Amino acid sequence: MIVDMHVHTNVASYCSRLSPQDLIERALRLKLDGVCITEHSSQRGVEETAALAAESGLKVFKGMEAYTDLGDMLVFGLADGMRHHLTPFGTLKKMVQKVGGVIVPAHPCRGLHDLDKWYGPEAIELLMNSVAAIETHNGGNQERGNVMAEKLRERYCMKGIGGSDAHDADRVGKCVTVFEADIEDDAGLIEQLRSGDYRACYLRDLAR
Repeated sequence: MIVDMHVHTNVASYCSRLSPQDLIERALRLKLDGVCITEHSSQRGVEETAALAAESGLKVFKGMEAYTDLGDMLVFGLADGMRHHLTPFGTLKKMVQKVGGVIVPAHPCRGLHDLDKWYGPEAIELLMNSVAAIETHNGGNQERGNVMAEKLRERYCMKGIGGSDAHDADRVGKCVTVFEADIEDDAGLIEQLRSGDYRACYLRDLAR
């Protein structure tokens, strides 16, 4: 199952030019099986996209991108949005644990910085012990940044996900996550992120 795990629509991410309809059409053209809507601090784009995609066969999953003192985080499992400002990572962790969700650091090496130097080794240890995976393939990154994220994943023996970070139709599907299992709903997505078999890649590298 091929899913773009990081997409912003213009319903709730005001930096995005991507409408739900354009997202669906582009995803179907690329033969994606699903997309995950990860608006900034909000989940308002999910329902509209899911309703439009209902008859198309495209799965629409719910996520969110949250700002924290340890970088941007993709969050899966929260029922509501958050205030649009910096949240301490420890606070976010407690919120997500309370509802049985998972956290994945988004584009952790964007800007090509060394996380140990940027945040300190103790903070990075805390982060990596608290998340389900790392976004190693981000469509908005320079490829060198994704290589650095892949090395970070290997260092901590973690899994990686891929997402386009699309804010317009052209970027949809640039990076994706390939799940071995079929996923039907948000609960299934969280289960797979926590313990499933999956990998991140560029869509161009898939033999299809």
